[in-house]
Amino acid sequence: MKEFFKVWFPILLLIIGLFWITSKFIKPPPSKTLTIATGDKNGVYFEYAKRYKKLLQEYGVSLKIIESAGSYESLELLKKGKVDIGFVQGGVASKDASNSLESIASIYFEPLWLFKKKSYKKIEYISELQNLHISIGSKGSGTNLLVSKIFEANELTFSNDKIKYLNFTDSYKALKELKIDAFFSVLSASSPMILDILKDTNFQAISLKRVKAYEEKFPYLHSIKIPEGGISLKDNIPKSNITLLATTANLLVSKNVDDTLVRLFAKIVKIENDRNDGFPSTNYLELPINEQAKSYLLKGDSFLEKNFPYWIASNIDRFKIMLIPILTLLLPLFKGFFPIYRWRIRSKIYRWYKELDKHEKMWEKHNSQDLTNSISDMKDLQNEIRNQVNVPLSYKNEYYMLKTHVDFVLQKMENRKSLLS
Repeated sequence: MKEFFKVWFPILLLIIGLFWITSKFIKPPPSKTLTIATGDKNGVYFEYAKRYKKLLQEYGVSLKIIESAGSYESLELLKKGKVDIGFVQGGVASKDASNSLESIASIYFEPLWLFKKKSYKKIEYISELQNLHISIGSKGSGTNLLVSKIFEANELTFSNDKIKYLNFTDSYKALKELKIDAFFSVLSASSPMILDILKDTNFQAISLKRVKAYEEKFPYLHSIKIPEGGISLKDNIPKSNITLLATTANLLVSKNVDDTLVRLFAKIVKIENDRNDGFPSTNYLELPINEQAKSYLLKGDSFLEKNFPYWIASNIDRFKIMLIPILTLLLPLFKGFFPIYRWRIRSKIYRWYKELDKHEKMWEKHNSQDLTNSISDMKDLQNEIRNQVNVPLSYKNEYYMLKTHVDFVLQKMENRKSLLS
């Protein structure tokens, strides 16, 4: 006990202190609630958000969906901390947004469509839109911001009476009613709304020229070709090849969101958006990507995630810093284990030497009766050693030495008794 207080008690206090210090560096468990800005409820972003919500529920995380007027408004909601994650179209985020936001992934190309009445004159260049009545997307939308930049690059200006700020549905209606001559919309080629308008023989999607020039001027734009029948083989939609400019649908996240949740969201995105077309991708991003999101998209599940439920794996990862005091604890225990083990085994042998030593010192002074008693005690000692002492093979040497010493002392006692008889 005295040895314990001298050696082990200070070590124990040190380990407790280390646990307390390291616990201060462990992040508290993350909230299991996220909010996401999606744009209009009729859009593709909203549909994806609903799928993400369903998948996240399987991991015990709730996702609150917030509608917005479009990418620009979603970006503002992110900057102000009113949402955690947002769908933001490529080309909308400015460099200063990187102070508070990061990217999770780009999830697909979003073509910039330009529709007109089929009977209207042929249009191949943006500059040919001058003096036409055009809808360029609702204010606050990614379409509106992108088209405005393209018009500026072409040095196009329009009077207020010729520009409308309408969403896809209202633009389509206005085109049908001849209130406008053409309209722009950034929308996935897989959108049902795109299929509907391309089926309508009264309207035409314009295949643009000089797309490579736009790519060079705007790094977030890419030229894509939609082949004849690429949207619907059954209905042969589109009826001919179309060359379009495209941006990307990006997911941005606030830097205040715990990395564990960001990694989980990247997992959900990979499950939902993996279409063997290179998406979801760590490319085509305007803002730096979150390291945990990047790691998951490129490498997939970690060793812990493959072998444990997600939240158990994440908590093990969170508490890895506690390995410092644990290792501090195990090191002296490991070092002290073998000496203690050796002492424990040898104590089974050495404790008999005390009794042996007592008899060995006194036998020469004993009379005949005392020797008889001591010989009886020694024989009892022999039996006890034989029946009670059990040691590993590696310590049998000490065991047999003890038996030899007992036999030696017993023999001397018996010889002494013979001389006294």
